[in-house]
Amino acid sequence: MDISKLIENGEMEHVYQSLWKLNNWHIYGFEALLRVPNPKITNIEHVFIEAREQGVLYELDTMAIRGAVSCFPLKYIKHELLFINIFPSTLLHEHFEIFLQTLIDDFPLIRGKVVFEFSETIREEKNWESSLLKERIQMLKKHGFLFALDDVGKGVANLQKVMDFQPNFIKLDRYFAKDLSSSIEKQRMISTMQSYCQDHIGLVLEGIEKENDLATAKLLNVPFAQGYLLGRPGKITANLFEQLQTI
Repeated sequence: MDISKLIENGEMEHVYQSLWKLNNWHIYGFEALLRVPNPKITNIEHVFIEAREQGVLYELDTMAIRGAVSCFPLKYIKHELLFINIFPSTLLHEHFEIFLQTLIDDFPLIRGKVVFEFSETIREEKNWESSLLKERIQMLKKHGFLFALDDVGKGVANLQKVMDFQPNFIKLDRYFAKDLSSSIEKQRMISTMQSYCQDHIGLVLEGIEKENDLATAKLLNVPFAQGYLLGRPGKITANLFEQLQTI
C-alpha cells in the first residue's frame, strides 16, 4: 500500500459519529473518523501503521485533520464541538505550527469549536516524555482549541497523563461501557473518575451499545457518551445541522 499515493490522490473521506450530553439528551459534538473507500482496506489503523513505516505519518495526519474540518459544515454549528484525532508526534512536528495557522486562516470558524483528540499507540509513548509537548498543548489552547485524551484506561493511556496534562476531556475506553450495568467494579471505577473530573474535565464514555449500559452510565452521572447505540459513524449533512439549530 503506497500511502503517499493515497494522500496525493485524495483517496480518503470522513464520516462523523455523534457524541451526546446525557443530562439533556442533546448532541454535544461529533468525532471525525477517516475512511478509505477501498474494499481491500477494512481497518483504518493499518493505514496509519503503514504511513508511520513509510515515513509519511505527519502528512497523512495533517491531511486527515484538514479534511475533517473542510467536510464539516461549521457555519451551522452553535455549541457543538468537532473532535479530531491527532498523534502527539504530529503536534511536535517542526511544521505543525505553520500548518495550524494556515488551517485557522482558511477556516476561521474552527476557533473554540475543535477538540484535538490525542491518539495513542505504544510507538508514540516517547513523545509524551518530550518537554516540548506541554508547550505545544498550551499553544493549541492559546489558539482557542481544546484537547482530549482518548482510550483512557487502556494500554499506554494511563492516569498519570491525565494528571500531568490536564485535558479538557477524558474519553474512557469502550471496555468500561461493555456490560457496565452488571459490573460493580466498572461502576465503581467510573464513579471514581467522575468524582475526579467533576466540572473541570469532561468525562466521555465510549462504546455504548446496549440500553441498560446507557441507563447505568446516566445513573452514574456520566456527562457524555458515544457509541453505536447513540449513533453510528456516517456522512454529515446540512439538514442535520439545520435541525440542531432548533434544539
